[in-house]
Amino acid sequence: MNWRLGILVALWCLAQPVFAARLAIIIDDIGYNGPLGRRAADLDGAFTLAVLPFTPHTRELAQRAHAQGKEIILHAPMSNTRHMPLGKGGLESGMDYEEFMVTLRADLAEIPHLAGVNNHMGSQLTQEPGPMGWVMDELVRRGLYFVDSRTSAASQAMAVAEAYGVPSLKRDVFLDNIRTPEHIREQLMKAVQLAKRRGSAVAIGHPYPQTLSVLEQAPALLASHGVELVFASDLMPRPSQLGAKIGTSCLAPPPKLWVQPSTQPKPVTIHSLLEGVVEFGYQ
Repeated sequence: MNWRLGILVALWCLAQPVFAARLAIIIDDIGYNGPLGRRAADLDGAFTLAVLPFTPHTRELAQRAHAQGKEIILHAPMSNTRHMPLGKGGLESGMDYEEFMVTLRADLAEIPHLAGVNNHMGSQLTQEPGPMGWVMDELVRRGLYFVDSRTSAASQAMAVAEAYGVPSLKRDVFLDNIRTPEHIREQLMKAVQLAKRRGSAVAIGHPYPQTLSVLEQAPALLASHGVELVFASDLMPRPSQLGAKIGTSCLAPPPKLWVQPSTQPKPVTIHSLLEGVVEFGYQ
């Protein structure tokens, strides 16, 4: 009987898909739209949902997504170079330490079941190592990870996170800077190919109807390419791989990171124009 059971187990294992790579898909901006947020929460698969604080559906959608087996992170509003309003809970450039930390802690308390944080907008604040150090100091104390959405090519968030020993990743692909199903599928395939080439990748999308239609088919598509859909936490470096010792932190990052963003006007180039397109759509 035992050998028959062994054969059955072996056959079952052989029948399971073999994944050569892993892809994390984060869905930002959860909170303002109830129906689309519920549709995102109900997606089949290991999606990570980034929930905005203090919106009409913040707690409802975080609870629903958690109950559906999703990973929940705070989509922390951070100041941007276009001075677009952040709403309640915004982490503004120029805040003093006390005001900044009261705001950050209120944001974190607003979202249940938190595993981590990523930035909403933030093209300004992520360039500033001082405030980003305050963020990372709080995250390392709480055992949370950070994903840099990379709304600015000059972001220092990842470097500061690593200096504090905060498990961190950065976004590789935006799925829906153009809101057509064709473009979103192309971007998803770009993320798939990057994951296959590198072993893993991180993509970010939004709860647009077109994006959700594509993502509803994503698990089967990824499996057909040998790519496993995983939570963002599954791609985080192990504690032994982090540059700083977890559990020890300071209120300022190392001096080498203290490079404030320039206040001088930059020359207009093709690169800067393209950067502005990303900023406008995905700050």
